[in-house]
Amino acid sequence: MRRQSLIALIAVTVLFVGAALPARAADPIGENGVMVILLDEGASPVQRDLDAAETAVLTIARGTTAGTIAAASYGVKINEIVTAESGPAGIRLVDDIVTTIRSMEIGPARSDQFAVLTDTFAFLTRIDAVPGSRVALVTSGRILGESENTRERLRSVADLFASEGWVIDVVTLPSAEPVLRDLMSGLSTKSDGVFYDTGTALGVATLFENYSSLTLESAMDVEMRDNSASIVNLDIAPHTTEFTTVFVRQHEQVDVAVFSPNGTRAAAEMENVDIRETPSAVIVRILSPVPGNWSLQGIGPASKLVASVDIDNPLVLRLIEQPPLPVGEAAIIEAAAFNGESPQLLSGAEITATIKKASGTTEVVALNDVGENGDKFAADGIYSVQLSAPKSQGINEVSLQLSWTGYSATLRSSTAFRSESFPTLSLVEVNDVETTAGKYSTVARVQVRAGDYPYLISPGDITAVLTGSTGQLDAVVLAVEEPEPGLAWEFDIAAIIPESGAYEVEVVLDSIFEGRAYTRTAPIATSSALIVEEPALILGLPVWIFIVVGGLLILTAGFTLWVGRKTPPFGYIVDDADRVVVDFPRLSRSLYRRLLSRNKVDVSEVADLPFTGGYFKFNGNKVKLIHKRAIGDPSMRVNSAPVGREVELGENVWLGVGGRLLTFQNESSRIVNEESAESGDTVIGDPAPVPSPGD
Repeated sequence: MRRQSLIALIAVTVLFVGAALPARAADPIGENGVMVILLDEGASPVQRDLDAAETAVLTIARGTTAGTIAAASYGVKINEIVTAESGPAGIRLVDDIVTTIRSMEIGPARSDQFAVLTDTFAFLTRIDAVPGSRVALVTSGRILGESENTRERLRSVADLFASEGWVIDVVTLPSAEPVLRDLMSGLSTKSDGVFYDTGTALGVATLFENYSSLTLESAMDVEMRDNSASIVNLDIAPHTTEFTTVFVRQHEQVDVAVFSPNGTRAAAEMENVDIRETPSAVIVRILSPVPGNWSLQGIGPASKLVASVDIDNPLVLRLIEQPPLPVGEAAIIEAAAFNGESPQLLSGAEITATIKKASGTTEVVALNDVGENGDKFAADGIYSVQLSAPKSQGINEVSLQLSWTGYSATLRSSTAFRSESFPTLSLVEVNDVETTAGKYSTVARVQVRAGDYPYLISPGDITAVLTGSTGQLDAVVLAVEEPEPGLAWEFDIAAIIPESGAYEVEVVLDSIFEGRAYTRTAPIATSSALIVEEPALILGLPVWIFIVVGGLLILTAGFTLWVGRKTPPFGYIVDDADRVVVDFPRLSRSLYRRLLSRNKVDVSEVADLPFTGGYFKFNGNKVKLIHKRAIGDPSMRVNSAPVGREVELGENVWLGVGGRLLTFQNESSRIVNEESAESGDTVIGDPAPVPSPGD
């Protein structure tokens, strides 16, 4: 007779559960892999074996991640291995094989495990099964043709599968002898598989854990005494939508039960309770359980009893995602219990956070939802707290715990947040700023660093204000240099200074760093400024320059005219032998005398004159000798008469000095004769007399 309760057991195990376990180690096959289920017909004579076998194969069929399920029963010989897609078709395939075995009057006393494994290897080879495909060998362990070489033969079979990357899981039924369990355990271990002993509560629980969708946690693991109740307490948190308890009992007569916080036993007649029972396992599923302290109980013959629970609470406790927190500044963290994407309003709830900071210290804080200590809005489901300023950048590990007043149940989660060294400003004032009205002048220089390193920003992220006796002034921010286009880390602060005095410079940085908006204000600096009157300009030059240059040009022109109007020295002084004593045009004179005494030749400038004192003055075509008797020669005579203060010289005027006679001539006859000779002319006779200037 078919046992409907076992089918219901497997159904509730898989279908009534919240979320499947991700990537279970026992069944990491993947959709391209094959799960081969081999059911020993030797389980037929033993009801307990049939129950365990049905529980095992249907749990595996429903829980496998393989894309294909292959199944067959075996005894003295193996039946054909049939395949189906995993899911409903694969489950029906396995269910049909179980039904066939249950319908057998009696099964074989021994089964040929070697033959079925050999045929399975050939089958997997024929379909070119991917590595990671698995074989679940369900057996009572009674081996056909068992001999002294049995263990070695099993080891060689395991090596054969392992060489292809295929795995053998072995499920032994409760009637298997201990020595055969040990033998079959070696088969699975050698091929990197898992061994399940359904003769123990732990073996059945492990099978449920690995292949069912239940995220089971151990709640009870006891050795029961005869007719003595074993009880464990279970805390169910508020907002729990359901919880399922799986009792795995070694003895069918063990009575198991679940009691609510008010002492009521969960019964199948209740609307929110579903109970499925088999000789090996009992599943109790409770929808919308009241929060509080529930009890699990087992009573009956001395035996092993294991109970595991799966609690479906949709609340997920986590931090509100945020950018990194700035080092050195008080920061706020926010957390909430989410149901999906929405924070849930929690009545009488408390959230605490244990923070292991990047600096190595630990801080425990209580978050609140009452609009205090960093919480923005009261009763919005978001719990917040203001932390002390992080001292180091890095990862800060956070352990969150949600608890309720009046309940001992808690929800926990682990998360983390980052702390970073945000950019900072350093400001240096410029003292003794000299400027002129209406012009920009640099009053300070600001630098931006993140930690110890320059940090590039846009000048538009910085605003600067000067405050003086006349009020506030807007300043401009100028990049000193741009390592990248439009970005710099060092800036000059410039402003138009209206009057002399001290000015406070305030610089503020508003920017985005690591996805977080932040503001930095540099310490206020004070600069002193002096307004200097700027002279009037012509063509960019002060007017006084043009005045000075103009005056110099006028003076130069006047001096040039004055010098140009003076008569330069001309003529000669000759003696009575017509020898040239002084050649005035060729007289070597200093620049000073040539400019300032152009028309005067001091007697001291002429080395060959026999007298001193006085000077020659040239004016037009006339020459005068200004004689200074006090320092000159008093014996000088002019045309045999004593010399006067001024003597106008000419060719008929002779100067007598110390027995020598000298006269002034415009031209010297000797010079004329020399020039004539040089030009090739012949002079005959005496030279013609030279006319005087008056002739």
